[in-house]
Amino acid sequence: MPIIALLYYLVALVAARILLNAYKKGTTIGKKIGKVMLATFLLVVFYSFQLSADSMILRSFAMSLYFITTDIMLILFYDYILEFISWNKKVPRTIRYCMYIAAGIDMVFFLLNPYNQMTVTYIDRFFADTHVLTYIPNTPFYYHTILVVAMIMIAAVLLILKCGETPRVYWKRYYLLIFGVLMAVAVNVMNLYQADFIILDLSSVMYCVIGMLMYYNTFRYLPTVTMNITRRMILNYLSEPVIVFDYDGWLTDFSSSILKVMPNAHFNVGSMTIEDFVKSSNFIGFRPVDSDQEFEWTTRIGGEDHTYSIKYRCMVDSKGRSLGKIFVFHDITSMRATYFNLERSLLYDPLTGLYNKQSYLQQVIQWDNSKYWPVAVAVCNINGLKLINNQYGTAFGDAVMKQLAYFVKMHTKDDSFIAKLEDGDILAVLEETSYNEAVEICEDIKKDLEGFYGRDVLIHMEYGVAVKEDGITSMEQILTEAKSSMQNKKMLRDNSMSSSLVDSLKQTLSESDYETEEHVERTREMAARLGKALNLSDTDIGKLELLAIMHDIGKVAIPHQVLLKKGKLSDEEFEIMKQHTVKGYRIANASPELSGIADCILSHHEKWDGTGYPNKLKGEEIPLLARIISAVDSHDVMVHDRPYHHAMPEEDAIKELRRCAGTQFDPHVIEVFTKLLEEEELPKIQKEREEKQKEQETKRADHT
Repeated sequence: MPIIALLYYLVALVAARILLNAYKKGTTIGKKIGKVMLATFLLVVFYSFQLSADSMILRSFAMSLYFITTDIMLILFYDYILEFISWNKKVPRTIRYCMYIAAGIDMVFFLLNPYNQMTVTYIDRFFADTHVLTYIPNTPFYYHTILVVAMIMIAAVLLILKCGETPRVYWKRYYLLIFGVLMAVAVNVMNLYQADFIILDLSSVMYCVIGMLMYYNTFRYLPTVTMNITRRMILNYLSEPVIVFDYDGWLTDFSSSILKVMPNAHFNVGSMTIEDFVKSSNFIGFRPVDSDQEFEWTTRIGGEDHTYSIKYRCMVDSKGRSLGKIFVFHDITSMRATYFNLERSLLYDPLTGLYNKQSYLQQVIQWDNSKYWPVAVAVCNINGLKLINNQYGTAFGDAVMKQLAYFVKMHTKDDSFIAKLEDGDILAVLEETSYNEAVEICEDIKKDLEGFYGRDVLIHMEYGVAVKEDGITSMEQILTEAKSSMQNKKMLRDNSMSSSLVDSLKQTLSESDYETEEHVERTREMAARLGKALNLSDTDIGKLELLAIMHDIGKVAIPHQVLLKKGKLSDEEFEIMKQHTVKGYRIANASPELSGIADCILSHHEKWDGTGYPNKLKGEEIPLLARIISAVDSHDVMVHDRPYHHAMPEEDAIKELRRCAGTQFDPHVIEVFTKLLEEEELPKIQKEREEKQKEQETKRADHT
C-alpha cells in the first residue's frame, strides 16, 4: 500500500474516532457532528482508495464519490453551524434550499465524470515512489470549487455574526472554528489556482481538522476555556472568600473577598505554598493533608471578632489523582449569634439568666458519676409570690426572683449548677457537698434575702435539701425529695398560702375533737426533735411535723357521740373509732399537699407486735414516721391531763414507754426517745419543780 494512501487512512481513523465520540454524547448537536464526521470519513476513505487502487476506472469512480461526499459534508456542516450558534430559526430556509440545488447540480457533474471526464481529467502520474491519480480541472470543476468556497464562507460569516452578539470574552470559542474554515477555503482556492493539474488534494485533511475543532469547541471549550473565564468572574463576585492551590500545593487563584478577611496577607500566585498560607493564617488544629476537613477560625475585622467556618477540600479526578486544594470561607458570625440567642432561649431562664429545666434534664446524667458525690440538691422558693405580685406588681415580684437568684449564686461555688424551674423554684446542684453544708448555705441565702427587704416588705423564703450519696437513688428522686421538703415547710409556716389547707383542717379537727392546739404544737415540736435525734433528713422531718398535725384528721368524719364520749367505748363504738385512720388516709390521699403522709396517717395506730389497726402491720412494715408519731403522741397524752385521766409524772411516762417497747412501740425509736427525754426534759422538769418548791417555801415564810 502506498505510504500516502496509508496516511490518508490514518486521517480517516481520526474522523471515525470523532464520529464515535460525538454520537456517544447522545445530544442533538453531537449527532450533527457525527453526521459531518461520517461524511468526512467517507470522503477521506474514497480519496485514500483511489490512491491505492490499480484500476483507472475504480480510481475515477472513487474520486467522483469523493467530490459528491464533499458536497454532502458541507451541507451537514451548515446544519451543524446553525445548531452550534442556536440560529436554526433565525437564518432563512432559502439559503439551505439554494445549497441543496447547487450541490445537486455539482453532484450530477461528478456522477457523469467517470464516463465523460467533463469536470476533471484524470492522469496517472508517478509521485513519491508511487502512482498517483492526479486530475486536471475543467470548467465544471471551477463551479465545484466556487460552491465549496461559498458554502464554507457562509458558515464563516454566520460565526462572525454570532460574535457580534456575544461578549468578547467568549469570542475565542468561535475564533478557532473560523480559522479552520478559512484554512479550508485557502486550500480550495489553492486547488483552484494550481497549475495544469492537481497531484494531491488536501481538502479532506482540512475537513478532518475542522471536525476536530467542531468537537473541541462544542464539548471541550466550555469546561476548559469558558470555565476559566467564568471562574475568574465567579471568584471576583463571590462574597465568600475562596483560595485555590494546585496539586503541588502552590497558590493558583483566589477571590477578591479574601483580601477583606486577610488584609495583611500577600497572595502571590505561584510563589505562596499552602504551608505558608496556613502558617500565616494561624489555623489552629489544621493540617494540610490529603483529606477533607472542616474547622472554625476567628479573626478580627474592623475591631470586631468574626468567626468563619472553613471547608478544606482535596479535588481529585476520576482516577483519584490530585487536582488541587481549595479553602472556602463562610462567615458564621451572625449565625452563631442567632444560635446563641436561640440556645439561651431554650436553655436559660429569661428573667434570672439562670439555666432552665431543659438544661437540667440535659446535664442531670453527669451526677450519676460517683466522683461528684455527695451531690446536694437544694430547692428555694419565695412564699406567697402570687400575693406579692398582686400587692406590689409583677415588676416587684420579678425583682424579688432576681434577688433570690443573685444570693443563690453568691453563696454557691462558681461551678455550681443553678436553674430556675417552671414553677418558680430555684434549683442548686452542689457537688461534693454534705447535707449539713447545703442546709447552712440555704440558711445563709434565706437570711440575706429576708434581711435585704427588712420589715418594710415581708419576704419569706423556704428551702428543701436532699442528698445523693449512692448509685441507687436517682436524681429525679432526690429532686422530688427536696421539693417535698420545701413544700412541707411552706405548709407549716404561719400565714403562708400553702398553710391555708393545714390551718383549715386543724380548725375543723379542733372543733370536732378534744385535742387542743397546744397538744398538736407540742407533738409537732417533740416529733421534730426526735426526728433530728434519729438523724432523719430535712425532708422526713418536714413530713414528720406535718404528720404530727394531721395524723388524726380522720376524726372529723367520726360521729360526735362516739368521738366525744367520756366513758369507755363499747366494742361497736371502738370499731367506729378505728375507722379514723382509714378516713384520714382517704382525706390526705385526695390532697396533693398531704398525699406524701397518707400512708403514715393510715398506719399511726399500728403496733410493733402486729396487734394494731387497721392492717395489723408488724415491725418495720410500719412506716418509720408513723412509728415515731405513735410514740410521741402517746407520751404527750400520758404527761398531760385529759378528760378521762390525770397526767402522770415524766419518770413514769418514760418507764411506760420502755415497758411497751417491742410490743406497741419500735424499740429503737423508744431507746432514742427516752434518752432524749432523760437528757433534756427531765432536767427542765426538775428545775421547774425546784423553782416551784422555792416559791412555795417563800410564800409560807412570808405568811409566817
